[in-house]
Amino acid sequence: MSERPVKQTTFVPTPPINRITTKQMLGKISVSPLSSPDDVCGIARRVGYTGKCSDDLATYRLKIRMGSTKVFETLPSVFVVDDGIFVDYDEWLAKQQTEE
Repeated sequence: MSERPVKQTTFVPTPPINRITTKQMLGKISVSPLSSPDDVCGIARRVGYTGKCSDDLATYRLKIRMGSTKVFETLPSVFVVDDGIFVDYDEWLAKQQTEE
């Protein structure tokens, strides 16, 4: 993984997915850093949804492997996949509210 701290790294789903909605049954997906999308570094587990409509997004917790060890760190935020990257849910929600 890159030199950036885990909390500042941008992650992407592997294989690439633009948005993950309630219609899709993706409970667990692989995660890679945006800087090297072929290097799987963890997993994302679905923990809920942003709403009940079919186009609402699934929410995930990310577990990222620490270097080359078997130790994983669960990131403190909840994330959604939007525009092909994992976005902090609170930041995504704030952006949605300013666009309304």
